Amino acid sequence: MTIAISDRIERSVEIKAPIDRVWRAITTESEFSQWFGLRILGGNFQPGVSVRCVSTHPGYEHIEFTVEIERLEPPTRFSWRWVPGAEQPKNEPTTLVEFTLEEVKEGTRVTITESGFDRLSLAYRAKAYEDNTGGWEYQANSLRNYVAQSS
Repeated sequence: MTIAISDRIERSVEIKAPIDRVWRAITTESEFSQWFGLRILGGNFQPGVSVRCVSTHPGYEHIEFTVEIERLEPPTRFSWRWVPGAEQPKNEPTTLVEFTLEEVKEGTRVTITESGFDRLSLAYRAKAYEDNTGGWEYQANSLRNYVAQSS
């Protein structure tokens, strides 16, 4: 039996808040840390900067990772590269994570896309894709709840 793995994960969420408020939650390190569940060990959200992080999610506090900030285009696009999945092997290539914001009638639509899974080794690809498929669903809801509670 062959299991097909997609090259991308995409999740969208509508948030009842202005685009500038959602942008701030996504691109301000202190706010991002709260809803994403991490602590920043070094670096800041600027293009070309490596940001070292550690998870604060119960049971995953041992996971340290780095995101390489690619683009910050206020208030519509924020992207980074990282090694996906909970295992964080050092020898794997990165995937691209993009947050795209769009004004809609009820507030802001955020689309989160992670692509580039086909660059990962066959041994790691399915696990990373599985980890992040559920992870992005969780993070989209976490972002919506955070903005609702902090606005």
